[in-house]
Amino acid sequence: MTCFGRRTQRGFTLIEMIITIVIFAVAMLILSRFLFPQIALSAQPHYQARAAALANAMMSEILARKFDANSDDNGEQIRCDDTQDLQGKVINNPCSLNLVATTDRQQFSIVDDYIGCWQGKSAHCDGGNGRALSNALGDSIAADYSHFTVTVAVFYDNNLTNTPNPIAVETPHNYKRINMVVDSGRYGRYQFAAYRGNY
Repeated sequence: MTCFGRRTQRGFTLIEMIITIVIFAVAMLILSRFLFPQIALSAQPHYQARAAALANAMMSEILARKFDANSDDNGEQIRCDDTQDLQGKVINNPCSLNLVATTDRQQFSIVDDYIGCWQGKSAHCDGGNGRALSNALGDSIAADYSHFTVTVAVFYDNNLTNTPNPIAVETPHNYKRINMVVDSGRYGRYQFAAYRGNY
């Protein structure tokens, strides 16, 4: 007679299954609370670098322009607010008190011309009056920075305090402060500033 041995079945017990479910639940909780939010932020350094590059390009272009419309076109040898020309003759050459932007991109020649909001292809400035982002040659770069806006403000700041000079006080206009805010949509707003001297 042949005897067949009893075969025992091995599987997961109820306790082992409950422990496994608890371990998986803790693992999912850790992933969802700590790892997944970091994945969403992984693009932020990329957008920070792009915002810095855009701000650097625009700020370099702005700083290369003349200080004022009344500054000399020949290397600004005669500045606005100067009282004498190069030969010592008395002149009246005041700096412009109203800082307004020129609308035609091809006519940009002074720092003030950049005042306003510049927008990428898919972004919109507040009030809907933004101009398309473009490079120094006037070529559009709006598609390259589609979700970006750049807001530029310019004002006289002789004390270098980020406070506009009082309009009522007549002082030499030595510095213009350029405040720039680059908004990259949901990846943050980045502020940049520079001074353009009257030289």
